[in-house]
Amino acid sequence: MLVASLALHAQQYRAFWADAYHAGYKTPEEVDRMVEDVAAARGNAIFVEVRHRGGSYYLKSLEPPAEDAAYSPGFDALEYLIDRAHARGIEVHAWYPVTPFWPFTRPPIDPRHAWHAHGPHASGDDMWMSVSAKGKVSTSLDPGNPGAMTCLADVILEALKHYDLDGIHLDYIRYPEDDDYGWNPAAVARFQRLHNRPGSPAAGDRQWSDFRRQQVTQLVRQIYLRAAAIKPQAIVSAATITWGDAPANDAGFLNSSAYSRVFQDWRGWLQEGILDLSMPMNYFRETQYPQYLDRWLEFEKDRQYKRGLVVGLGIYLNTIPDSLKQLGRVLAPSAAGNRTLGVCFYSYASTNVLNAAGAPTVPNSEFYRAVAEWFQTPARPPVLPWKRDPSAGHLYGRLTVSDGPGYLKDGAAIRVESDTGEVTSVATSTDGTGFFGVVDLPPDRYRVTVLRGGEEIYRAAPKEVERGKAAGFEIELKAEHFAAVTPVIEGANKASAAPGDMITLAGTAFTNAHFAAEAVPLPGSLGRTQVLVNGAAAALFSVDASRIVLQLPYGRAAQWEILVRRDGLDSAPFLLAASQAAPEIAGAHRVGRMLEIWATGLGDLDPPLGLGAAADPARPLPRTTVSVAVLVSTAGGEVELVPLYAGAAPWLPARYQVNVELPEPGPVTVRLKAAGALSAPFRVE
Repeated sequence: MLVASLALHAQQYRAFWADAYHAGYKTPEEVDRMVEDVAAARGNAIFVEVRHRGGSYYLKSLEPPAEDAAYSPGFDALEYLIDRAHARGIEVHAWYPVTPFWPFTRPPIDPRHAWHAHGPHASGDDMWMSVSAKGKVSTSLDPGNPGAMTCLADVILEALKHYDLDGIHLDYIRYPEDDDYGWNPAAVARFQRLHNRPGSPAAGDRQWSDFRRQQVTQLVRQIYLRAAAIKPQAIVSAATITWGDAPANDAGFLNSSAYSRVFQDWRGWLQEGILDLSMPMNYFRETQYPQYLDRWLEFEKDRQYKRGLVVGLGIYLNTIPDSLKQLGRVLAPSAAGNRTLGVCFYSYASTNVLNAAGAPTVPNSEFYRAVAEWFQTPARPPVLPWKRDPSAGHLYGRLTVSDGPGYLKDGAAIRVESDTGEVTSVATSTDGTGFFGVVDLPPDRYRVTVLRGGEEIYRAAPKEVERGKAAGFEIELKAEHFAAVTPVIEGANKASAAPGDMITLAGTAFTNAHFAAEAVPLPGSLGRTQVLVNGAAAALFSVDASRIVLQLPYGRAAQWEILVRRDGLDSAPFLLAASQAAPEIAGAHRVGRMLEIWATGLGDLDPPLGLGAAADPARPLPRTTVSVAVLVSTAGGEVELVPLYAGAAPWLPARYQVNVELPEPGPVTVRLKAAGALSAPFRVE
């Protein structure tokens, strides 16, 4: 033990998590006892769970008091703890379980609880709960819902305005693990809009997984930057996931439960710098998984990037001697020589192996005594260099739109550039609440530009970014700022169209370049532009600023409601009359008396053909479901002929082929008749 203690630094976190499931801070007497216990263990920080089930253990809160029989709603546990702990040189970090909300079937008693307005019985965007792929409503909030994200960030940051906190600590900053969640209706609608993806995303969709991971990261980024603006020295930390064995390398982290199952990219947060301390919950029984702990420690110690690591140990799983064994490995350097900033024990109330009743097998005081002997001498919490003597500053902002739809502020591209000729240029985007930000910028004057559809729509006046400070931009726009890049449909080349028909839209601001389909099946979007027809994506032949050539979906409709979406911006709906068929001859080829006609607008096919797909001549060709006839002008008058074939043209999407044997040789004029509708005459030489 002496050798181990001599290796310790004079500054080192020796922290305890104090959870809401046990006694510890719900009365003045409990707080006094906890501070003495932590001091006796030579501890120097308490991470106290100040929020539980959408309620607070402090009074200056945006949420009602915690519904806990052991807690008096008139007692400000946080304020009392800060006073007592700081007097003993112990830091206090407010611990927030972020997404867990209300786990019971009965409603909360307090009518002020957000569950009443935003729980599973709310409708539309007001329903904030996460939903599984199978429709199961969770007991947690969904960070992909902008209302939920705003509420969570505001609740967590409010305490920083009123209490002398050393930091805020994020727990459950992820999606729940008991199912595959994220299908909150508002979140799905945002995904569809921002990624041109109509329909509900599939569970294994990689882009959908990236979207959910982005929601969690954006919430962390918003909390970090807003905290820096309120109290620059406040430390933002998070309890992070380490389930199972450790990844062998960075690529392996992408398959970890944290990254791929609950969408928590804590490695990326450290790398970007939007988290001061990662506190991985390395909860492993020493008798079963010592190698898991060792491998995670190597991975974690070598990936602190520009921030730091405090390792969480699950002492409730281990005997005191085994916990001390783990502590020694936590504080030892990695093979590459990298060290942690300390340790945090879970938990203050459960310090060793639990008995059948769920209580420690030996008194907690025995752990406090043993770990104090192990440490031997006191230590101060470490001073974080990027907080004490920062070389960089931060920039953040919020985009609001006063008179337009709320989605205008979502997903806007943001360009941050030096205004003094320096080379610094950073690209980011707004989250669902309109918030954006960048950390660790060199001190300089910066301008912020807002872009939609690849075009600049607003440039804010530049501001200075100073070391250790966060410069804020409030960008208030109107719908008119988006007018030049919002698509407008002015008309179509047809007054009526049939299922599967090929049409051309005319308008403005469809895109800022020319894009054409390069393969079959035709794509559902080109250049971040999409056309929705009755809510489904249309197949696109080409898109430019004023013209879109597309194929309507198959399937009969009362009318076609057409909407052009460009980079998350929607046109007003355009209504086009629908018919079973709207035949139009595009060309013809004649060999003797055999005539092959190419056409559009002949409607449904049997068997169905996928949208944007072409018929494969190696398989039976789909035929039209409506009756088709060929009207031929002859010397004796017009005759109606039954075609030999009327259906999809091989290799050509949205094109039909009609084969007919003519009654006589020589030039003729033909028309197509489909479901009673007639095409214009077409001359065949």
